[in-house]
Amino acid sequence: MLCFFLVACSSGSDSGSSTSASFDPGCITVTSYTGGITLTGTANYEFRTNGNGAVNGTKPPIRQAQVAVYNSSGAIVQCGTTDDSGNFSVVVPQTSNNYTVSVDSRIYNSLTKAAVFNNPTEISVHSITTTVSGANSASVGTLTAAATGDVKGGAFNILDKVHGANLYMETNTANCSATFSSCTPFTGNSAVFIYWDKGVNPGSYVGAGALSFYLPGQSELYILGGLNGDTDSSDCDHFDNSIILHEYGHFIEDTFSDTDSPGGSHTGNTILDARLAWGEGWANFYQAAMLNNPVYRDTSGNSSGSSSVFFDEDLETPENDLPGSMGEGNFREFSVARLLWDSIDTVNEGAGVDTVSGTFAELWTVFTSSTAGIKNSSKVFRSIGLFHTLQQALPSASDWSSLRTGENHLGNENDYSRAVVSNTCPGGVNIQAVNISGGSPENGSTSRSNQFASNDFYRYYHSGGSFSFQLNYTTTNPAADLDVYIFKNGYRFTDTTSTSIAASATTNIAASTTSTSESISTTLAAGWYMINIRVDTGISMGTAANYNMTLNGSQLCPN
Repeated sequence: MLCFFLVACSSGSDSGSSTSASFDPGCITVTSYTGGITLTGTANYEFRTNGNGAVNGTKPPIRQAQVAVYNSSGAIVQCGTTDDSGNFSVVVPQTSNNYTVSVDSRIYNSLTKAAVFNNPTEISVHSITTTVSGANSASVGTLTAAATGDVKGGAFNILDKVHGANLYMETNTANCSATFSSCTPFTGNSAVFIYWDKGVNPGSYVGAGALSFYLPGQSELYILGGLNGDTDSSDCDHFDNSIILHEYGHFIEDTFSDTDSPGGSHTGNTILDARLAWGEGWANFYQAAMLNNPVYRDTSGNSSGSSSVFFDEDLETPENDLPGSMGEGNFREFSVARLLWDSIDTVNEGAGVDTVSGTFAELWTVFTSSTAGIKNSSKVFRSIGLFHTLQQALPSASDWSSLRTGENHLGNENDYSRAVVSNTCPGGVNIQAVNISGGSPENGSTSRSNQFASNDFYRYYHSGGSFSFQLNYTTTNPAADLDVYIFKNGYRFTDTTSTSIAASATTNIAASTTSTSESISTTLAAGWYMINIRVDTGISMGTAANYNMTLNGSQLCPN
């Protein structure tokens, strides 16, 4: 059920991410034979309706997959490729012996370089095969990857969804520079490794529970194939197209854009780290765009065993995660996904709500441009707030104001990663404070404290050397207890101070306290830092607190 963007192997990467191994192009050499015979055939695959339903009667073609022909000694004598209808034709030497024809779960062409392997140790593709006489030209018939038994239909469904996504991106970004000068059309130059096997939980590779995930910097997708050999009653994702494309969306972000997501667990109704909400929101949107279906569906089991649906999230219909205050939507992954979906869909949800008719090419420009987009190397702490800022600055940009209003999105970085400079700040700064003593997921601990309402985040470029910071604030009864954490770029937001560069967290101040301060004195290398002003979990707080910040004797003011 769970899907993760893991960060153990990378802190974020640009285009050209390294892989853990060289991608094997497979059987790509076509050999010419004089007086040979022709073998023809068709390949298709089965799938389950809606992920966990009955085996669908429609059998889609296995498109653009590699075909390998082996002689009786097991040597490859010819290579081929299925066409978009699943048909293939190969010429081989005439012989009295038999040939084995294999259709493999690998595509290697100008648009798609992808393979579904069994595991990262053996790295073997999945195949459907048949044997045919080498005496005469012949049709080998139809090879079908089944949705039951060996469930090889799962491997070919995964492969086809990736190829279909590449087709969508190629079609919808072609000639995009004619409208958006900084847009670069999608190309399929980057290879993706996909690991899946029947009944195998890839979460076991990383010491986690049942899950599908993406490893950034490795170009590796891991798709849940079930548990302990069971594909009928356990959780499996090989026919959950939303999960497959969600994880592939992380690959697209890692390869063609840039990410600052800290990764980790996430749920649709939680106020998240804004970087995580952006990364997961993008992946949620991406699967909807590729499938042209706003429903994000995750299932368990199937009709051959016991089945259930973890969730069906319709991006056209907000559920229990509708942001309640302006700016809160920037911290909710499904709010991010809904807004992006509404920017390109053709459904008008009502006057003043979803009246935008944008294009995927516009999103792609902001998403991938190294000059006008989020991939710009000068950008840090990337979130939907940054995306909004860049989208509005894009020449020929669509007007998203109705979408931002409908989803309570702030169209800038003021609530997360607001820039601060040395200046004079009239009236100080007002923290958005809530009572954080409750037990809801956002408020029960420091690491899950309300990222929107109980924290302020400021980015600051330090030129290196002394860093003498002081927070001065005034409050009312019951008193606010504010703490300060200094994080470096790429930080994890946790309960402990171990991931921060420095912290000042005086606790248990008296409820009647009206003014106090926190201070940090350290030395920092040159670079970007996040200054986090946080409401401590130890005291209830029902009103706002006014504060100001100074660094090395000069006041810091939001830019």
